[in-house]
Amino acid sequence: MKNRFASRLAIAALAGLSLGSAAFAAQNVIKVDDLHPGVVINKENMMSADLAIWNPPSRYYDMMSALVDGGYTLFRFPNGSLSNDYHWNGIGSYDSTGLWTADETKWARGFLGETIYRGTTKDNYGFVRRSHLADGKMETMWWGEILDPVDPPWVVVEFPEKVNVDSLEIDWGTLRPKAFEIAYWTEDYAEYPGVHQALENKLKLEKVVKVNGATTKYKSKFRTRYVAIQFKTADLPSKGVQIREMKLYSGETDLLGGNNYKFYAMSTRNGDKARTDWTDIKWDFEEFMKYIQTLPNAKAVICVNAGTGTSKEAAAWVRYANKVKGYNIKQWQIGNELDGEWEESGPISARHYAARFLEYARAMKAVDSTIVLHGPLFSTHKMLQKGAGLLDGKYWMEEFLRIVGEAEKKDGKRYLDVVDLHNYPYWTPNEPKPAEMLKAMLDVGPNMDTLNVWMKRHLEGERGVFLSEFSTCVQGFSLLMDYPQASAVASIFAQHAMRFGNRLQVLPWDAFGNLFKGPDDTWGTISMTALAKEGSWNYWKSLEPTAEYYGIYMTYMDFLENGYAVLPVESTSPDIEAYAIGKGDSARVMIVNLSDAPQVVQIDRASVKGNSKEVGKGDLVRTQVEIFGEDQFKWVGTSQKAYPYPKMGPSGRRINPSKSKDITVPPFGLAVVQVNPKVVGLSEATKAQAAKPKFLAASLEKKVLMAGDTIDLFVTAIQENGQLTNGAVTVGNWGKRGMVLQSAVPDDGKWNASIESFHVQIPIPEDVYPAAREIQVTVQGLGGKVSVLKIPFRVRGAYRTTHVMQNFDNGLDAVDWFPVANGDNATTIGAKVFNGAPPHGGFIRHDFMIEQPPTQGWPNFAGAYYVIPEEVHNSVGIVFDYATNHSNPDGYFEVQIASEQVKDYDEFMIRLKNTRGSWMRDTLIWENMKQEGWGKTIPQLDPKQIKNFSWRARHSGTGYISLDNIYLLQEDGAEVPMPRGLRRLR
Repeated sequence: MKNRFASRLAIAALAGLSLGSAAFAAQNVIKVDDLHPGVVINKENMMSADLAIWNPPSRYYDMMSALVDGGYTLFRFPNGSLSNDYHWNGIGSYDSTGLWTADETKWARGFLGETIYRGTTKDNYGFVRRSHLADGKMETMWWGEILDPVDPPWVVVEFPEKVNVDSLEIDWGTLRPKAFEIAYWTEDYAEYPGVHQALENKLKLEKVVKVNGATTKYKSKFRTRYVAIQFKTADLPSKGVQIREMKLYSGETDLLGGNNYKFYAMSTRNGDKARTDWTDIKWDFEEFMKYIQTLPNAKAVICVNAGTGTSKEAAAWVRYANKVKGYNIKQWQIGNELDGEWEESGPISARHYAARFLEYARAMKAVDSTIVLHGPLFSTHKMLQKGAGLLDGKYWMEEFLRIVGEAEKKDGKRYLDVVDLHNYPYWTPNEPKPAEMLKAMLDVGPNMDTLNVWMKRHLEGERGVFLSEFSTCVQGFSLLMDYPQASAVASIFAQHAMRFGNRLQVLPWDAFGNLFKGPDDTWGTISMTALAKEGSWNYWKSLEPTAEYYGIYMTYMDFLENGYAVLPVESTSPDIEAYAIGKGDSARVMIVNLSDAPQVVQIDRASVKGNSKEVGKGDLVRTQVEIFGEDQFKWVGTSQKAYPYPKMGPSGRRINPSKSKDITVPPFGLAVVQVNPKVVGLSEATKAQAAKPKFLAASLEKKVLMAGDTIDLFVTAIQENGQLTNGAVTVGNWGKRGMVLQSAVPDDGKWNASIESFHVQIPIPEDVYPAAREIQVTVQGLGGKVSVLKIPFRVRGAYRTTHVMQNFDNGLDAVDWFPVANGDNATTIGAKVFNGAPPHGGFIRHDFMIEQPPTQGWPNFAGAYYVIPEEVHNSVGIVFDYATNHSNPDGYFEVQIASEQVKDYDEFMIRLKNTRGSWMRDTLIWENMKQEGWGKTIPQLDPKQIKNFSWRARHSGTGYISLDNIYLLQEDGAEVPMPRGLRRLR
């Protein structure tokens, strides 16, 4: 990124101004046509959040303030992709073909299943399964069903490069065809999404092969990357086709014998079995309903299982929820992204999904005709990319709309109430770049125009639009955690609102996400919350806001407004993307800076004459600007331990249009301009109606400090339809001073906007004694309204090593440890003590070998578990030396501290480096540790409840964990010195 200060110098020089001038001369003009209003914004139930089953209930309770303050009222359950795996009711039974029938009046916790007719290869977020078409097992099979006679099931095999195919062998199940076609793709490469959803048919028929028995063999000779097995409906039994095993030979080599290929099996029959690797999911339907009933105006949107489930199961859920329990849930989604090969039983064609959708719709609306049904939850914004499935040039989404529209006309009923889709516009195989990411977002609008044309063409009457998943991409890299992400998601949101703002619902993905590694080897995620920085205190408890949260917040809370109409807008600069709405003499403009330099802009409204000079008329009115960029929020680092600093929300300021209309938008930043906004509390008559200020976000960088350290506090506060006027921070029990009082100063230096962000640093004097204390943050707004936030922290004494837990100087028999090698396989871990001379003496080495179970969706582990002495319960942490090595580049190490506080699997832990044999010294402080899994959140590790320590290796491979000098830490008592030579504290 260009140097920000240098860029400002350049702008000032070009304008003939010094940096001390009142304003830069605007280079860009945003022309707002407020004389031609369009769609009128309706924000009712617009904001939705996904409350996925993989999170513990405690995580959602921690984010309650984030959801309420962000305006979220619609909550999705059970998830996205897992909706096609999830059976909502654990009371029921499977039939002989794997179809689950749920009880309609009694309920028990739901469970996950996986298809028993897997045709498509599965590798999705750690869930890896081979296709049954070539898994080497005659007892498994793929079952393709006939959902639409025009579009029978078929199979595509995709290789990474061209191969020579000499012969084919297929073992059939009970349902076998009279004949099938073998064909191959004539082009070198089939662009995404691949042969199975191509728009143009480049398949060449090799042979129509007759089937005369349980096994069919055919000799061929062609070279291709893609092989297709196709059927005609007339040649199939009424229940479809079953293949137990399939082989493609090149000479003596079975090309399907390894894993270097991918199957796409279209129209896989539903039916599954319960998963055994993920059970007892605490966040179930009733827990979800209990939770949303604690939120104001909250409503549910339920995504039923259309992948492995049935329409009967979906109808039973409607009956239980609305007739038995009386929840009156209106909004129901039918399946998730079933056009995608990553879904259980996916991919299916447009015709297949339309047939399934109509079956579900008829069954569900027969139970409750008042429900609102969503489909197809299409996986992409690219309307002209995915073919409908017949390779005939028709588009997936349009074909779905056409079929449903025709069925509605024929039956005289409405089945599709909401057109539901997902947006992830950015994809890169290389290092992501913010400019590329922001420009990729601009592809959304034209595609939504296409969708709008199709809806009008095929559907009678206006339908709702639900963007039920969106973010910039589905990859993981650190850019997604940084401030450009806010601008990008705001752009997607705004482009939909400008077209469908009178009937729009949106769901930014996701409510919470753990970081994962992307193509550039950096770590990130797409979510509105992340785990709070280790050792910090946060207003959101175990969580903290991400840049994505603030981008969505600015769009919904501060840009969009009920009753305002969408306005045509034009920018004179290609580096500026703008969106506008207005009502009467009030307007709101959202501005996205697509460039890496600050952009100075002015807003001109068509209704305002250029020569208007009277304050209060035309453009010379109260104007508030909210800014979000690197001065407010910056992601520091690229690893899993990276964090934001600064970590504020949007920063408000007012401009004086009588002096300058210039607005500076930071590089890759976001701005919301409110022209003549509603303000309550300015006059004596409205003071009493002024809103009480609220804290949107607050973070204390360290909740445990020492004398000589500095309190480091970030706060964002708001007064809805008002203006914050003052703020202060006080700390009591402050040594000889008694109390410290410090003014809070917004980052632009003025208290004059409805939203303000500030950063306060307070040095801790050397004479302050160790004790628990409290920070008190006070903000005041119009009407004299005041809010106070109390933040606990502790001043501690100096850590010292007071007890040797283990130094490995007395041989292996003196070490109280035990091995844990997970899984019934070859995974092992051992121990050997190596003696040495002072000062470090001996050390222990735990050699491991880890085997990854093929059906296990998370990295396997082997660990050395240490029995702890009683002194641990009075300690504040440990210091230890370690050296590690792992043969797998993806392998990693962790220290797990098991506690009686944890009732599930989610223990407190921290990751260690792969030192590749080098020794390091590390320190763990109990009150700074956190959980890194998906279980119930425990606010703080209590040393008195620690059960044991374990050092663990993860991922398949071999290596070792060497340990030495494990010492306990306390804040008082006699010091027992550690051997010198390595760093002591982290």
